[in-house]
Parts: sequence; structure tokens; C-alpha cells
Amino acid sequence: MKKTTRRNFILGSLGVIGVGGAGLWLGRNSIIRSLLGFVSADTSALTDAPAVGGADCVLTASQTEGPYFIASPIRSDIREDRIGKEMKLKMQVLEADGCTPFEGAVVEVWHCDAEGRYSGYPEDLAHDPFGTLMFAGVGDSHVEPVTEKRYLRGSQKTDQEGVVEFTTIFPGWYEPRTPHIHFKILTEDRTQLASQLYLDPAVCTKVYTSQEPYIKYGDSPYVPSNDVVMSETPEAKGLMLRPKWNEKGPIEVSARIGIKRV
Repeated sequence: MKKTTRRNFILGSLGVIGVGGAGLWLGRNSIIRSLLGFVSADTSALTDAPAVGGADCVLTASQTEGPYFIASPIRSDIREDRIGKEMKLKMQVLEADGCTPFEGAVVEVWHCDAEGRYSGYPEDLAHDPFGTLMFAGVGDSHVEPVTEKRYLRGSQKTDQEGVVEFTTIFPGWYEPRTPHIHFKILTEDRTQLASQLYLDPAVCTKVYTSQEPYIKYGDSPYVPSNDVVMSETPEAKGLMLRPKWNEKGPIEVSARIGIKRV
């Protein structure tokens, strides 16, 4: 039996209600948001990310890499011209069996900017759920980039301790996802893990309601419990980042990533 994806459900529903006339069609974004309100994700397996320097080590669950992956330039500062609350992200890659540091692995990260835009893709889709669903779907296969922009993308090799550090900005939010950061770990061009780091909704609210340019769109209506990707993949939950708010300086956050070598 063919799986009913969230995209098919929403577009199918639009087809049914669309017979009501042009008014409903013009209001399709609000209709999609209402439909997404029925999404419910079990977050019981969503684990707080073990901090670098701690003793905890867990096998990190795989999640879809999403449609917006592009091979990243090698660099630690991935901001380019993007404006937003500065964030320092430290990641430590460990082999889950024995929790030993994984040296020489390539870690790639990518996320949206403060206004929800991904480099390489149409920037007017961030707060257009209908346009996003038509262009990329939700959790579907890779979509080829349409521009040469590569902001908020970067890759590095892990050091002897399995550590990489990135300077970035706190991600914004876009339709129809809870705020998150994508990452992929590779060795010799082979993907060992692709997954996502989720951001504490309480910290998101603080950033989105007090900082420029996030306040343009305000707080995110999407949280892990109504995230479409988590609802579609109940067996695989990402890690929750719990960054501490810093009024005067960058937000600092870290995560230990446990992998099983493929």
C-alpha cells in the first residue's frame, strides 16, 4: 500500500476544498496552516543532546537530510553576510561502541537564516507553506539548487578529540518546520549519519520576539510536537539542543554525536 505523505494529504485536501471558489484558493496558506494544526508528533524519544565535555554518549538516530542539502565549503565561520544572533556550535563525533573520538570525519552543517531562507533556493518560500510544498514537499528527496548562494553552510574535519566548531547565527523558522539544524557525517565520501538538531522552543521564543531581524515574523508556530518530519518518522527522533541565552554575547551550545560506523 502506498504511504500517504503529509504533502499528499495537504494537497489532496486543498483539491477537495478548492471547489469552493477563488477565495479559498487565495487563502490556501492559512488553510495549509490549519491542516498542519492536526499534526501530532510523539516527542517522548526526543533526547537532550549530551554536551561536549560530559560523560553521556548515545547512538544518534538518523533522520531525513531534507531537500536542501548542498555540499558545503570547508570553513568554520559559515555566516557570510547573514545577520542574526551569533551562535557558537561545537560538535563531537564519537563511535557509539566505547564512546571513542572519531578523528578525521567530515561534519557538514546547514540551516536557514534568521528569516527562514535557505541558501541556494528560492528565498520567498520561507513563509509560504503552499509554495514550499509545491517546490520541495516535506521530507521528500533532494531538490537541485537554483542559485549560487551558500550562506549558513559549512564543513570541517574532526580533530583528535572528534571535535568541530562552527560560528553561525541562531536559525530562524520557516514553513512548516520546527526550528532545527541539519548535519551530516561522512568518511571517505560515505555518509555515516544524516540527522537534525532541534532547538529548545523556550530559547527560540526569546530570540524570535526580542532580536532583529527575527521579530519580523515573530515566534514560531511550529514546535517538535507538531513538526511534520517528526510526525512522519516516529521511530527516529533527533537531539534537542538546550542553548543558554546570552544577552551580550554569542549563544553557545554543543552536542556529542554517537555514530555506528557503516
